[in-house]
Amino acid sequence: MKKTILAIAAAGVLAAPAFGAGEIFQFAANTSDLENTQSVAQLYERLDTAVLDYCADLVDAPQLETCHIQVLAAVVEQFDSPALAAVHERATGSVGSVELAARDDGV
Repeated sequence: MKKTILAIAAAGVLAAPAFGAGEIFQFAANTSDLENTQSVAQLYERLDTAVLDYCADLVDAPQLETCHIQVLAAVVEQFDSPALAAVHERATGSVGSVELAARDDGV
């Protein structure tokens, strides 16, 4: 079974003038892509690459990282898969919209 995920990048995900209301990220995945740890990891790699390509076509270099981070997070959320969310959290060091940072006490 095919499942198509759509993330509307212009709907508040980014407030960049380069994003037009018609700019939609589309990604197709099979339900089997969420069956086991290996398939979820492969799905995440494909998704990450697709989002990066999407953003590279959409924004200038200074906005690329922000676009990539925000669109990827929005699309992962749309899958509503705890396994995919966990892979995303490990890959980005973030939980939801909160980024984790190491503390440097100067020691």
